[in-house]
Amino acid sequence: MPSHRLAAFTLIVPVVGWGILLSPPFESIRPLLGLPEHLPASRFNGHAAEIVPPDRGDAEWFLARVAHYYHVVFAALLYSMIVLGSRLYPGEWRDTRLLGLAGAVMTAVGGLGYAYYSRSPPLHGLFIAGLAVLFASGLLVAVRLRPRDVLDHALRATLTLMLVGGVIGGYLGSSFMDEEAHKGFVEAKIAARFNPDYAEDNELWRAMVAHEHAMVALADVAAFLVALRALHLRWGRSTRLASYMVLVGLVATAVASYAVWPVGGIAHLVITPASLILLIGVTILAFKTTTTGTQPQERLLALGIRVGTLALWASVVVPGAIVASSLRKPTVFINPAFRDPAWDWAELAYNIGHWHILLAAWGIVLLLAALATQEYTRTRRVAILGGWLALAGFTAAPVTVNLYMLGNPPEPYQPNPYDNIWLRLLVEPSLAVMAAGVALAYLAVVYEEAQASLRGLAPRAFEKK
Repeated sequence: MPSHRLAAFTLIVPVVGWGILLSPPFESIRPLLGLPEHLPASRFNGHAAEIVPPDRGDAEWFLARVAHYYHVVFAALLYSMIVLGSRLYPGEWRDTRLLGLAGAVMTAVGGLGYAYYSRSPPLHGLFIAGLAVLFASGLLVAVRLRPRDVLDHALRATLTLMLVGGVIGGYLGSSFMDEEAHKGFVEAKIAARFNPDYAEDNELWRAMVAHEHAMVALADVAAFLVALRALHLRWGRSTRLASYMVLVGLVATAVASYAVWPVGGIAHLVITPASLILLIGVTILAFKTTTTGTQPQERLLALGIRVGTLALWASVVVPGAIVASSLRKPTVFINPAFRDPAWDWAELAYNIGHWHILLAAWGIVLLLAALATQEYTRTRRVAILGGWLALAGFTAAPVTVNLYMLGNPPEPYQPNPYDNIWLRLLVEPSLAVMAAGVALAYLAVVYEEAQASLRGLAPRAFEKK
């Protein structure tokens, strides 16, 4: 049977690579992939990013493409987390891995085919079926996981809450069968790209906000908890307290996020303090990992968790607090207020960049945890070098992307209001370093998994003789 570790890594590389190849700097490559050089509804921010067009028909095309691609990335990362978790937690996980692989591949083929090549019902059906199979895999994991301590209970709670998010996502998808609801939902999403206040009255838009906020936050927490299982913790009073903070914080954050659906933005009165409790607990646990007497790849994972946690404080938490405090009134950091039309482009960039940072954090944690649990013959140094490069690139990219999102003066909305010096000199080089690290790590895993397969075949060949 092929290695699920190799399958997960091999799926993630082309899925993420697809997004890179279709970014504006590589638009000339699109014809080689069988696509038009200018995708339907494309509207570029210079050489930086594709942005939503103002026309409703074009915007619907664009938003459908974004939604399907993000789900494909999410599915690939979920499958890789199932594979990593099955290596670290006792139990019989063979069927969950197979379901996860089938679901992730079906989601990728159906989602990318529907979003980029043909908006045909069979492709969309394959995409939906893939998500359903992946949901079944996650349900099996949540049912079979046998918690041994508070952190295991936290992981099980995280998985259960993600399944709730999946049900909400299914409800959102089914709403498209109602033409009137579909029309209002799309218009709300278009309006929210320029000012979320304009979409608050739409119940489906609030459900979508609840779904996406909770799912990304829970995915990052789940990856952190799985990665901790690959390390040793120094248990004591502060560790136990932090464990309960994580458990209580993640449950409160997710439930309050889902509450945005029925009650609206007022749920942030709970989300903000709950997420702060969660983040403080995560930070304490990150610095409670022991590195003495461990292998270099395990020390890299421990350092990566610590550095990554601090990077999220610097690139998500603090900028998020600044933006939140400046939304409707000017502050010393942002003037005029962030919801002023002069900041339309900056807010759009910030909303997009915010999610990219959180998804990248999820992927890098899984990468370092996979390298820490890999069995090596000859490629340990290559894998560790790849891990270091990936960590260095990730650490720099989220911090510098905030300069791109928030470091320019306000100007009226237009496709390219700024000269994107932050991207060319800081963000893109950081991403290139991260990509080089991922490539080296992938080569190491390919080699080691191939060697493991050959070692497994050798005894059977000897028995036949």
